[in-house]
Amino acid sequence: MHKLLCAALLLLLPLLWSKPATSSPSSGHRYKSIFSFGDSFADTGNNPVVFGWYSVFDHVTRPPYGTTFFGRPTGRNGDGRLIIDFIAENLGLPYVPPTLVHNGSFRRGANFAVGAATALDTGFFHERDIPGGSSKFPLNTSLGVQLEWFESMKPTLCRTPRECKNFFGRSLFLVGEFGVNDYHFSFQRKTVQEVRSFIPDVVATISMAIE
Repeated sequence: MHKLLCAALLLLLPLLWSKPATSSPSSGHRYKSIFSFGDSFADTGNNPVVFGWYSVFDHVTRPPYGTTFFGRPTGRNGDGRLIIDFIAENLGLPYVPPTLVHNGSFRRGANFAVGAATALDTGFFHERDIPGGSSKFPLNTSLGVQLEWFESMKPTLCRTPRECKNFFGRSLFLVGEFGVNDYHFSFQRKTVQEVRSFIPDVVATISMAIE
């Protein structure tokens, strides 16, 4: 899993190093918006809304979270910016707003990521008694659910197939990081061998979502 994360970061490095495209008409490949899916590595503020009543996650709403850059907690799992924030800056785009917090337009992008999100649907874990006992997942924020949120938003961004093709053709889609929580939660109840057997399901779920 660590190797997969490193590979993903290497793919993103060119975005961080390249200069933003100019605003000239010839810059047809310039990204106009960012749409992000993932867990705490990408969540810019959805977590406190989803799990506001669940004390396990309320640390992101208190200092020192957010104090290094934003000067206040923002719901990010860190005291400063996340990788997605640096990508947005480099592309000359605003920070990607969390969909469950932002009340304005999402034409410049939307962040569907939620801290603790899994690739697999929660039903997969419930059937296998993971995490077990009273520690069942309180809400389903899996990759599939985030994609459903995106599908629900699409009509507000474009109406016709042609319009959607043009709009999303100039949008950057970030899918991940996913998978860490699937394994992390599973290790609370399962052996290494059992968790390894879940890998094909996790990989297949992420692959299908990207397609």
